[in-house]
Amino acid sequence: MNLTPFHLTPSHPGPRKLLLFCALSLVLFACATAPREPLPYKLYPGPLRPAAELAIVKFGDAQFVAFDGRPTSHADWTEVHLLAGAHEIEWQAEFGVSVMVEPGGWARGGRKVDVTLEGGHAYVLRADRTTGYGYRMYFWIEEEASGRVVAGERRP
Repeated sequence: MNLTPFHLTPSHPGPRKLLLFCALSLVLFACATAPREPLPYKLYPGPLRPAAELAIVKFGDAQFVAFDGRPTSHADWTEVHLLAGAHEIEWQAEFGVSVMVEPGGWARGGRKVDVTLEGGHAYVLRADRTTGYGYRMYFWIEEEASGRVVAGERRP
């Protein structure tokens, strides 16, 4: 009769187990880093409209956005589809900063703009900041294809 407990018996993973572990790790890594599919939010009344009538606004650097007073979150949507024309857009971004500058280690800022968006164009909400004491935050909307600033101020 063998009285040696099972858990004290030395064991090594076999090559099959090691290969399976590596394969599963690669699959999980690929899923975690796969680009997020666009998840549009139709933010206009009525039926779907052709792309030429819509302005697409991508969240870019913004975490929280209000379009014409309607709040949305980057956690829920990747882009918003609006009818072309005048809109009020307010967005916020958070930045990690030195605790020497902000005791909490985070700084949040935002901007509200009135902007006219063109149909058939895509726009990206941007945010950036300078560093160190007296840092400044910049918020702007750029046309995706050209990089042209349509509202706000880009970081110099």
